[in-house]
Amino acid sequence: MALNKKRRTGKKKASQKKTTRVGLVILGLVFIGIFGYALYRLFTSRYTNTPLLPIFETYPSKGIEAEIKHLDRCIYDALLALNIPAGDVTFKTVEPKRDSEGLWDFSELDILLPRTLSHSSIKEAFLARLSERIPGESIRFALGTQLQLILDLSINAHHTHRIVFVKLREKKPAVPLPSSLPRVAIIIDDLGYDEKIASKFLVLDGVMSFSLLPHSPFQKSIAATIHHTGRDILLHLPMEPVEYPEVAPGAGALLSTMAPDDLLDQLRRNLDAVPFAVGVNNHMGSRLTQDPAKMRQIFTILKKRNLFFIDSLTSPRSCCERAADLLKLKFAQRQVFLDHVQDPNAIRFQIKRLISIARKNGKAIGIAHPYPATWEVLNEELPNIKTEVELVRISDLVG
Repeated sequence: MALNKKRRTGKKKASQKKTTRVGLVILGLVFIGIFGYALYRLFTSRYTNTPLLPIFETYPSKGIEAEIKHLDRCIYDALLALNIPAGDVTFKTVEPKRDSEGLWDFSELDILLPRTLSHSSIKEAFLARLSERIPGESIRFALGTQLQLILDLSINAHHTHRIVFVKLREKKPAVPLPSSLPRVAIIIDDLGYDEKIASKFLVLDGVMSFSLLPHSPFQKSIAATIHHTGRDILLHLPMEPVEYPEVAPGAGALLSTMAPDDLLDQLRRNLDAVPFAVGVNNHMGSRLTQDPAKMRQIFTILKKRNLFFIDSLTSPRSCCERAADLLKLKFAQRQVFLDHVQDPNAIRFQIKRLISIARKNGKAIGIAHPYPATWEVLNEELPNIKTEVELVRISDLVG
C-alpha cells in the first residue's frame, strides 16, 4: 500500500512538473510571437514606408458650403447613373458668393448628352438623389430657348447651381487656345508619414508643390528629395480647428489658448523642423484663422523669415487675407479642394472646376492629398490638364 501510494505521489509530481514545463514553453512562445511582431512592425514601418500613424485632414464646413458639397456628390452620382463621363462636363462659370451665412460658389455647368438620353431619364436620375438633400421647390427644371433641359438648384433661397443639358449632335469644334494659358498651382498636403506615396507624386508628369507636416517621421528625407527636384516645399502648419479637442491637428499644433510667447516658440520649432520650406499653409485651422491677433503674430514671424502664406481657407470667416495685407506678407488662398470625395469621377469634376476658375481669373490654386485615387486621376489627367492651363509652382502665384 505504502509503495503504491509513493508511486502515485511520484507520478503526480512528475505530471505537475510536465504541466509546468508545457506552460512555460507556451508562455515563451507567446512572448517570442509578440516580440517578433513588434520587430516586424518596426521594420515594415521604416523600410516599407508604411505610415506610422494615419493622418486625416479635416476641413470643417458649415451652412451653404457644406450643403454644396453634398449637392456636388449628388450630381456626381446622377452622372454616373446616366453613364455620362466627367469629360462631358464643362464648368462655364464658377462665381464666389458671400453673405452673412458664409462663403460659397455659384457654378454653371454644361453637360453633353448622348442623343438617346431622354429628358425624363435625366429628371428621374437627378430627382432621386437631390430630393434626399433639398426640398422639391429648390430643384427647378425648365426648357431653354433651344429646348435644352436646364436644372437650377438652390439652398435656402441661395442659387448654387445651374446645369444645362446639351444634346450632342456632332463632334465639338476645337476651341482655339489663348495666346497665354491661365496658371494653376496644385499643392499636395499631408506629406511626411509615407515616403513611398510621396515618391509616387514626385514622378507625376506635371509641376506640383508639396506641403509637409512638422515632426513627422520622414519629413527631412522627403523634403530633401523634393528640394533636389527643384519643387516648392511648404510647412503644413497644424492649427486649431473648431472641433478641437475632438479633432486634433497633430504634433506642433498652434492653439487659440496659447500665450503669445508659447505660440511663437512652437511656430519657430515647426518652421525649423521642415527644411527648404519657402512658404506655409495651414493644416485644419478653422478656429485659429478666425483670430486676427493670433494670425498677425504668426505672420510677423513669417515676414521676418521671408516666407509666404497660403490660406487653405478652412473657414469662410478666415481673417488671413486682411492680416497679410496689413503686414505686406506675400499671400494667396486656395480655390478648390480636389479630393474631398475620394471618387475618381468626383476628383475629375473638381479638376474641371479648378480649370474654370483659372480661365476666369487667370490663375487658381488647388489642394489635394496623398490618396491613391488622387494619384491615379492626376496620373491619367495631367496630359489633358497641361493643354488647358500652365502648371506652375505655388511660389509663382503669391503676391
